[in-house]
Order: sequence, then structure tokens, then C-alpha cells
Amino acid sequence: MTATAAEGPRPAGRPATLWWDVGAGATVVVLTVLAVASGPGSPGSLGSPDGGRGLALLATGLFALSWLLVARPAVRRDDDRLGRAEVAVVGASALVGGLAVAGAPQLAVVQAFLMPLLWTVLPTVRAAVVANVVLCLAICAGFVASLGWSREALATAATSEGLSLAFSVALGLWITTIARTGAERGRLLDELRRAQDELAVHHREAGTVAERERLAREIHDTVAQSLTGLVMLSQQARASLAAGDPAAGLARLELIEGSARDALTDARTLVAATASSGLDGGDLADALRRLGGRFARESGVDVVVEVEPGVELPRDQQVVVVRTAQEALANVRKHSGSRSAHVTLARVDDSSSHGSPRGPAVALAVRDEGVGFDVADAREGFGLDGLAERLRLAGGRLDVASGPDGTVVTAVLPGEPVS
Repeated sequence: MTATAAEGPRPAGRPATLWWDVGAGATVVVLTVLAVASGPGSPGSLGSPDGGRGLALLATGLFALSWLLVARPAVRRDDDRLGRAEVAVVGASALVGGLAVAGAPQLAVVQAFLMPLLWTVLPTVRAAVVANVVLCLAICAGFVASLGWSREALATAATSEGLSLAFSVALGLWITTIARTGAERGRLLDELRRAQDELAVHHREAGTVAERERLAREIHDTVAQSLTGLVMLSQQARASLAAGDPAAGLARLELIEGSARDALTDARTLVAATASSGLDGGDLADALRRLGGRFARESGVDVVVEVEPGVELPRDQQVVVVRTAQEALANVRKHSGSRSAHVTLARVDDSSSHGSPRGPAVALAVRDEGVGFDVADAREGFGLDGLAERLRLAGGRLDVASGPDGTVVTAVLPGEPVS
């Protein structure tokens, strides 16, 4: 089919040549039968009794030759340009149509093949309509040549070809519109597929970035914290040995060995893509108490852990709670100068205005009695910011309050109702 007069290229590809060959062959058979069955032509028009039949057979032969030599190559082309080949198809169609009808009026059926052919070969609606008009005029001339110049012949020709032209144009425009709509839908589908592919790429990239951030948090909260403890224990062991206290140095070495084993476990677990949170050996309360005891041994900071009985959280949120406690205690050791820390886990009613949904929640608070800091100042470390992001992803939030009397780091997560 052709494009609209806007006049872009034809929206749909040309039909398979095989079907055109079948149609052309059937048309040749029909024309031959009608030509043979036709009576003698009009003496006034052709000058001999058998001239009409001969001319009809001649037109049939020309139709077959023009299809093979002119029209078929044009149908096989798909460059959507109006060139010499398309103009030759229009001329050959008009010649064959006019001669066929001049030989026998009933051979006007040839236009049933020629009109769709012109719509298919020509690249624009305007060109196709003009070509159909030329064909109809040639057939009208054939009617006049066959029937003689009379009012009745002119009326027959005008009526027959007027209806044929109207039907051809209406059908051609309808099919062209359908083809153009199909082509537009195909283009939109292609664009949608490209957009989906781009979106999938963006999702993969976002997933990669998110995974890198998660690994950074995991490394900071596990391996990095363990290595920091090892450094401090090594310094204490060296100081004990320098002071002539081998027993204290040996005790520190034992702690170093235990901490190193824990760090190795964390690293192996991280490589296996399973977060090591200390929860494998018991519930959340046990994990927090083990964490507090280990931290006290490594740092010398007295740690008190209080967990409200019956607090239950999903596994992912339990990991977040343990990681928060690890980071908060590490900050106590590195920054506060406090000799004690208090860790509490309890159910609360979240009535905050920080943007989190209000309602039942579970809060982990880590409090020290150190020097404190200004929470409004920019932080150089990654710890608290990483914790805040981890909690946000878990649906919670991080609150930090600090002053001369110490610092309180509170992690609030959605939880069970307060009983």
C-alpha cells in the first residue's frame, strides 16, 4: 500500500510476488476466455468482423508481457520512489486496459487486477489516484472505440468507470490507512522495546550501584571494625610486653587470635553473599550480648546490654539492629572517650515527625558518657551515614543526639505493637 499525501514512504512492505504471479496468471486465463467467447467487433470501430476478437487477444498477450517485463520488476522493488519503472507500469496498464476494452467491452474486468497493482506500485496516494484516473480514462476510450461514438456508449463508459474509480479510491485509501496504522503501531512497539531495553540496562546499573553500596556497608560494619579491634589489641599487647607484663600480653594475643578468627568468618561469609551478623548461634538478644561482651574485652569499655523480653523482628531487620550496634559501639571507642556504654532494645510507639510512618516500632539505643559532638557538623566518616542509609532501606530511621554529657544513637524500625 502507499503512504498518505504527506507523502512519506509506503508504510507497509509489498505483498509477496508469488501471489501477484497467481493473480496475473488467473487474469490472463479470464481475459483469454472472454476474448475467445466474444462476438465480432463493431465494423465501425475496427473495420473487420473479427477485429475485436483479435484486438482482445492481442491485449491479453500484451497484458502478460507487460506483467513479466514491466510490472513484476516494479512490484519486487521496495525503494518507495516514483521513478521510470513506476511510470512505465502506469503507461502499460492504460495501454492494455484501453486495447482490451476496445476489443471486447467485457474485458473491462482487467481493471480488477490493474487498479490494485497501481496502488501497490506507486509510492504515494496522490500518484495512485492519478494513475487510476488515467486507467479509467483509457478504458472509457476503449468503450467508445468498441461501442461507437454515441450518447449511450458515453453514458455506459462514464457510469462503469466512475463507479470503478470511486470503489478503487475508497478501497485504496481504506487499506492504506490500515497499513499506515499498522506501520505506526510497529514503530511504537519498536520504540517501546528500545525503551524497555534501556530501562532494563538502567535497572541493572542501579542494581550494581546498590550492591556496591551494600558491600561497602558490610565491609565497613564487619571486616573493617574487626581490623580496628585487632589494631588496638596489638597496641595493648605491645605495651604490656614493653612494660614487662607477659601475662597481660599473652591475654591480649589470645584476644587477637579470637578476633582474627571472627574477622575471617565475616570475610568468608561476605564472599558467600551471606551477611554475618552474629545471629547464627541464637536470637537477637543473644547476638547483642555476645557483641557487647566481645567489644568490652577488646576495648576495655564497660558495656551493659538490656533487651526487652519478647521483642521479635524479621531476619533482615535483626541484621540491621546488630550492624547498628556494632557501628555505634565502634564510634564510642574511636571518638567518645567514654569508659562505659549502654545498649538497649525495646518496643516503642513511634510518634516522631521524621517522615517515618507513625505506629508500633522497635528502637535500639546506644548511649555513652563521652565528650559528645555537634551533630550539625559535616561528618568525615562513612559509619553514621552508612547506617542511616541502611535503616532507610529497611523502612526505619537513625536519630543522633549528642552533648557534653554524652551521645545517644537511636535506630527505629517498624515493629510489633506494644503489648
